[in-house]
Amino acid sequence: MLAAVARLSIPEFADWCVVDVVEGGDLRRVEVAYRNPIWVAMAEQVRRAAPPAGDPSRQTLLAGRSLLLADYTDEVAIAHGWTPALRALAREVGTRSLLIVPLVVHDSVVGVSTFVMTSDSGRRYAEEDLALGEELAQRAAAVVENARLHQELKRSEQRFRVALAHTHVSVFETDRDLRYSWIYNPMYGLRAEDLVGKVSPGVIRPDEAAHFEARKRAVLESGAPSRDEVRLTLDGVTHHCIVHMEALRGPSGDVTGVTGAATDVTDQKRVQEALADALAFRDRMLGILGHDLRNPVAAVRTAATLLLRREGLDDDTRELAAAIDWSGKRMLEMIASLLDFSETRFKGALPISRVPTDLHEVTRGVVEEILAANPARQIALVVKGDTRGRWDPARMAQVVSNLVGNAIVYGSPGEPVRVSLDGGADQLHLTVWNAGAPIPPELFSVLFEPFRRGASHGRGLGLGLYIVKQIVAAHGGDIDVHSTAEDGTSFAVRLPRRELVAQDAAFPP
Repeated sequence: MLAAVARLSIPEFADWCVVDVVEGGDLRRVEVAYRNPIWVAMAEQVRRAAPPAGDPSRQTLLAGRSLLLADYTDEVAIAHGWTPALRALAREVGTRSLLIVPLVVHDSVVGVSTFVMTSDSGRRYAEEDLALGEELAQRAAAVVENARLHQELKRSEQRFRVALAHTHVSVFETDRDLRYSWIYNPMYGLRAEDLVGKVSPGVIRPDEAAHFEARKRAVLESGAPSRDEVRLTLDGVTHHCIVHMEALRGPSGDVTGVTGAATDVTDQKRVQEALADALAFRDRMLGILGHDLRNPVAAVRTAATLLLRREGLDDDTRELAAAIDWSGKRMLEMIASLLDFSETRFKGALPISRVPTDLHEVTRGVVEEILAANPARQIALVVKGDTRGRWDPARMAQVVSNLVGNAIVYGSPGEPVRVSLDGGADQLHLTVWNAGAPIPPELFSVLFEPFRRGASHGRGLGLGLYIVKQIVAAHGGDIDVHSTAEDGTSFAVRLPRRELVAQDAAFPP
């Protein structure tokens, strides 16, 4: 194509036309055209001759400005840095006049066209010849740019084909009648020749083919892109793929078809389904385990309680019965935690029942119960403001019990645990603080996740803080933790207050 453009100037506009392209900031000769057929051997010398690297006019050309040498002489060539060999070749050609025009594409010089008049024709260039020379150069520039774009397109297509060859992705195009006009890398054993010219292969179930065609038609009619999961059954085997489709548009903007890419996700789908089944089975087992264990554990606690009420028990027997009762209580707490965990997994949130509640009374009751079980420890309860609102008292007792219980277990035995309630106008703050070693930094990101607990203690299942956060969230609140060696560890709960309604007027102050 460059040869054809170069020949456009021969013989009307030039005796010779030389085209160089810019590569890496340098010029490379790509085409030589000439008027007289007897100049074949000379043309080969011109083709091999490198453009003069020291030519001071090069910067002018690379800046996009043309150069007219109306009267070429040896002195002019020396002034432009031409080598002796190049000057000798110019004399052999019979050069009389030159017009050198840059090839400009998008404000960048991509090449240079050199038009030469010789003694063979006896003509010379003048200022009025510039316009025609620049028009010819503009056409040559367009050819160079198109060639580069074509090369880049071929490289991109090669990369595209190599990339798709090792994936589970099919790319396709259809016409307005939804017939496949092109498809690359078809999946599931299908071949391109089985699809081109057809709406869908006959091996796909009719209902599934109809669904896929409906999605393509929706894109065709609306022009809007679509992303869907499509199920295809071939030879009794079900496959899943994600299909992204967009409208193909013609030069005038009208929709001419559909283009799309289908990605096979069958393996991922099977893994997801297997994982979901495994999680559902685990949660069902946890629920069943929790329900079925409560009755025998309750029976153990009942027997221990009755034994403790007997007269005349020796101290060793009473101590053993008390240990059995305490262990039974801990087991019931763990079972309750498992049931709450199952509830959140199946329903997404713990159920709560809001009633008029004084959180001071709830907290005091929990603190007294924990002190009875830990007589050697100290718990300081500080209350400010109005602690009344509409909350679930049993669930809030769980929150207090878990936070204070953790403070007792993980806190310094010689330091009291501090529990504070601060009731404001719109919300209430519950804070539980303990001294002692801080929470390790690596635990902060998973502290409220299920089945997580401190490595130094074996208390519980690691569900306590998870359930605390779920209860607080169910009340519309949030919980935060701060823990350093200097300040100790504090869990801060914020609960929005629900206003007491008219029927709660008798609620005690």
